[in-house]
Amino acid sequence: MGDQEGGNAGENREEVFLSPEEEIASLKARILFLEKKLNLVGSVTRHDVLNQLTAVVGYNELLGMVIQDETQKSYLERVQKATDKIRRQFRFAKDYQNIAAEPPRWQEVGGAVHAAREALDSPAVKITDCTGRAKVLADPLLERAFFHIFENTLRHGGRATGIRITLHEEGDHALLVIEDDGTGIPASDKEKIFERGFGKGIGWGLFLAREILAITGITIAETGEPGKGARFVLTLPAGTFRENGKESPVL
Repeated sequence: MGDQEGGNAGENREEVFLSPEEEIASLKARILFLEKKLNLVGSVTRHDVLNQLTAVVGYNELLGMVIQDETQKSYLERVQKATDKIRRQFRFAKDYQNIAAEPPRWQEVGGAVHAAREALDSPAVKITDCTGRAKVLADPLLERAFFHIFENTLRHGGRATGIRITLHEEGDHALLVIEDDGTGIPASDKEKIFERGFGKGIGWGLFLAREILAITGITIAETGEPGKGARFVLTLPAGTFRENGKESPVL
């Protein structure tokens, strides 16, 4: 009896067929829902964990004021390094999650460089922008891409004291060059530095910079001479740059 009823129920159930347009609309709605869900989970998790990290750091500092044993102090230093690393990991996760969250927009290179310089907040390296009023069409996180490139110099440039940014128009495209006077990148590492996880730190900085730039087809390569400083060349395709307010030849 049960099988017969189940069979009848199955026979009476009508299948719903969607038109191609309706299927596309349904998929878009599903994607938007999942993106919203992912963003909410990510932001709430980051907020709660960072709050707890703040407490850990605070108690760690208090312990550092009362502990005299050098071995125990060394353990506290390791805790500090670990919490700093976790903070950076969450910062990188936030940057990655926000890539392409908004449409690309025209941005003045100088403004993005200034914002990145302020975020870096390091007087050890002088950053000189020579791009005038040039603008690029890029993801809104352009300043974060610059920040990660500048931070690479600060962390791995050795004796580096300065970074210089210039723009060179070449036919229908342009080259945005970011170079420093540090120790440079070994030839064997020129491609590896853009891979996620490469290096002594978190290994996300230059990987994120490349991902951000790629949104509008901007490529990045390191072409400096080892021992004479790093040289990052950003190739701007036709239609993605304006030099001194003038649009690039092909749009």
